[in-house]
Amino acid sequence: MAPSTSKSINEGSQQNPSTSNVDVASVDSIKLDGQSNYVQWQKQMLSLIDSKEMRGHIDGTVKEPQMTYGSKTRAGALAYATKHGDWKKSDTVVRELILGSLSEDVKGTVVGLETAYDIWNALKANYYTITYEKMEKGSIQYPYPSHVNAASFVSIKLGKSNYVSWRKQMMTLVSSHDMLGFVNGNIKRPQTKDTEDLMWARSDALVQGWIYGSLTEDVMATIVHLNTAHDVWITLKEIYSTPPAPLSGVTNDFDKYIELRKAIDTGDWEKAEVIFNQHEKALIDPIDQNGNTALRIAIGNKANIIFLEKLLNQIVFNKGSYQTLAKVLRYAIECGNDVAVKKLVQKDVHLLFVEDDAYLPLVTAAVSSRRNIFDYLFKACKHNIELNKNVTDGYINPFVGKAGFTLLTYTISAGFFDIAYDLVKNDCPPELPMANHIDIEEALYVPIENCCDTRNNPDIENQETNKANLGTWKSNVDSVTERIYAEFWKAVRHVPHIKRLHEDKVKHNKVLTILKFICKEVSKLEDSGPEYYEKALILAVENNIPEVIEHITKRFPLSIQNTRDNGYTLYELSIMYRSENAYNYLVHEKTYQEDLHHQDSLSSDDNLLHMAAKLAPQDKLNMVTGAALQMQRELQWFEEVRKLVSTKEREAKNKEKKTPIMVFKNEHEDLRKKGEEWMKSTADSYTITAALIVTIVFAAAITVPGGTNGDTGKAIYNTKPSFKVFIVSDAISLFTSTTSLLLFLSILTARYAEEDFLYKLPRRLIFARVMLFVSMTTMLMAFGATLYIMSGQDNSLILIPIVMMTCLPIISFMTLQLPLLVDLIYSTYGHGIFGNLSTLGITS
Repeated sequence: MAPSTSKSINEGSQQNPSTSNVDVASVDSIKLDGQSNYVQWQKQMLSLIDSKEMRGHIDGTVKEPQMTYGSKTRAGALAYATKHGDWKKSDTVVRELILGSLSEDVKGTVVGLETAYDIWNALKANYYTITYEKMEKGSIQYPYPSHVNAASFVSIKLGKSNYVSWRKQMMTLVSSHDMLGFVNGNIKRPQTKDTEDLMWARSDALVQGWIYGSLTEDVMATIVHLNTAHDVWITLKEIYSTPPAPLSGVTNDFDKYIELRKAIDTGDWEKAEVIFNQHEKALIDPIDQNGNTALRIAIGNKANIIFLEKLLNQIVFNKGSYQTLAKVLRYAIECGNDVAVKKLVQKDVHLLFVEDDAYLPLVTAAVSSRRNIFDYLFKACKHNIELNKNVTDGYINPFVGKAGFTLLTYTISAGFFDIAYDLVKNDCPPELPMANHIDIEEALYVPIENCCDTRNNPDIENQETNKANLGTWKSNVDSVTERIYAEFWKAVRHVPHIKRLHEDKVKHNKVLTILKFICKEVSKLEDSGPEYYEKALILAVENNIPEVIEHITKRFPLSIQNTRDNGYTLYELSIMYRSENAYNYLVHEKTYQEDLHHQDSLSSDDNLLHMAAKLAPQDKLNMVTGAALQMQRELQWFEEVRKLVSTKEREAKNKEKKTPIMVFKNEHEDLRKKGEEWMKSTADSYTITAALIVTIVFAAAITVPGGTNGDTGKAIYNTKPSFKVFIVSDAISLFTSTTSLLLFLSILTARYAEEDFLYKLPRRLIFARVMLFVSMTTMLMAFGATLYIMSGQDNSLILIPIVMMTCLPIISFMTLQLPLLVDLIYSTYGHGIFGNLSTLGITS
């Protein structure tokens, strides 16, 4: 095998020409001296390199071949060696061409650079700014209006009949910016190839851009080959300054159908039938200048159903007219005329399998988001294929092959996931188009955009399945319990909120099934590179969907290392977007855990802890209630990532000379202030409530209900159970309200450092709110006991309204305040948002 590899390298390739094909001596005499001739040198080199078809080595399009997953095999290694040898040979040629055209001083600035791409860009970085410094400032002769909104001057597009108006607006635009000389030819191009020439070219290109932006596509096609604004201007003047002669003959041909058009608009079949008898071609030929047929116009009027039926009965359907009728069917679908669609299909079912502009009717319905029409067409296609398997002979079956994949792609884009699910579960699933990875890429990432982020906790819809999997060792009692449990969930599904959750979960699982199918099919391709799955994987990380990440990474093992978004790795993206589920999966996946510290970001000098120190996106912050809890969540992220990185990385400085903790404090200063304001305002409000309760219960304690015995000083009702309830409740309320008041005061006087928001302040707020709730509850119990003592000693029924009225404020307080208290307790004492794969519930 070695000799063949060597031969391949020596012969070169079309993309990477061999050294023997290039004559180094062909380099011109101009050498880059680093002072003033960069422009001339650049043009000389580009001309030379382009003549050898090797520009890709300097603009980065021809990249150095990289080792892939398949390169670990013997055949893969030999193929890689061949590709890399070809590339290295050609890159060396371009590198020598560049170095041979440099002066000794300039050559010293690129010593050590190994590739032609690196050398070219280093020279550009060093000398481009020097050459173009003057150019960027512009001049009186060649102005540089970089912020001109051409649409403010030119509001119309040049067509065949509006040249005068268009010319007036364009003249206003170019004249107002001193650029008139570029269209009338007075400003000539400089003869010398220097900075002046570049300035002229830039201004001329700007004027061309203004002109191009005001042309229709048809007009643009007439001048696309021209190079200067003056040439474009003169050509447009010659073509459009004289309006075209009217097509009187064509117009007269359509005049005879004026009455027919009126009859169609009014639904007058009798009148239309007379005209059809006189002009048989009027049934299928265009009857107006826009190319509309009688059938198309009738379809546009949804009210004329009877007229449409009679017109269809007059038209003879045959294979020769299918293309015309396919356009009519597509128009009916786009208009949403479901009656017309049904009538056309019933007339001839073969229309279901005829394309119009590469769109089958089913695809048109999906693109137009006409779900009712789509469902009808889908059932009609299935039904006719089942009745006669040969019905698609000579036509296109929309469910198999590449047509099936096209349908799959558009049903996914339209959000018809139930249909897409049925397609991938079909006995003959769609085939991926080998030549177009764009469609495959879209089919992968579009479902993720529509996928609800439902977690794989115990499934509502899988209760029966879970029950059916019980082991035989279960006792009869356990079986009955499970049966009751399953029936309970069946009943609960009818609750609107639970029903919606169930539907979302089913949709989520169908989307995952679709993704599994596409990933499986993509992995079968010979070139299943990152261009297929990269966008989908990044989107899954951003949207915090670990199931999708799992399916893609398991199907493409190198995807975690190879996938980057603007230079950021998946680990960095999960931290930047605060996607805790994606982060948990990526970090706790044992196969790739070691790679975490070996992936260097291509975008900055920040490490993972620097990423965690930056402020989260606003939409992620808004998922947490209150600025204080938002600050707590940010601290939890920082502490979690801090455990992951090494001690050296914790103190590492980025390009701005800042450590992670310094970045965190700078980024979160505003959030810390908002958290402080939120905590203080909350504590201040509760302080007033707590103080009021203290006052009330203390006064109630010294004013004994029913009074005291004048001889003994004891309470008159001290032997009654209701009095004991009063005493205990009042005492508990006094002590807890006092405790709550002190805790709220401690919150008001806290220092509010960043780290205090993690545990210290939330704990105080939690205990203070719990104490306040207990004090309020016991105060109301004491008040109810007092009412019973005073008025209900002989009537126990009075307890019923007292208990009911006492529970009302307690329930109101729980309904309004309990959610925030639960959030506080969960975020402070719960298991947290970070965990391992078992807590995520992800399975292969």
